[in-house]
Amino acid sequence: MLRKICIIFVLVLSTLTLGCSQESKPLVIPSEYQHAKEMLDHLYNEGLNIQEIHNSKYTAFFNTNPNNSMYIKTDMGIFELVHLERKNGKEIDIVVQEATDNGEYKYVVSESGVDRLLILGAENYFNKSDEYITIARNKDLNEKIKQALKAQ
Repeated sequence: MLRKICIIFVLVLSTLTLGCSQESKPLVIPSEYQHAKEMLDHLYNEGLNIQEIHNSKYTAFFNTNPNNSMYIKTDMGIFELVHLERKNGKEIDIVVQEATDNGEYKYVVSESGVDRLLILGAENYFNKSDEYITIARNKDLNEKIKQALKAQ
């Protein structure tokens, strides 16, 4: 009987300890992405469970410095965060041109009178501010990002 009580006590204690450690786990931002620390912390504090941060393929497309375009893995899916150093996000327009029969989505990205075509293999969702553009592949994740950006 005492053994059963000890086992139950250990299980309850370990469950409580695990729950506490997950709640208070801080976001670890690799040094190369410290320029976006404020935004990443904000997204994390608004409930986006950021698990990994890597370089994104959008660095060249949006003409940013290395590491200013981030590929971010969350528990809801993946999104890209583009840090616009020139804070010119309001000057950038992103419009869906068409969805093709083979599943490609074409987006026209316009900036300062120059149009560029972005072709993606799936529908993507965009948010933008003066300093950031987000590109999400999942509609629910995009809604969560949009709400977090409104709270900023």
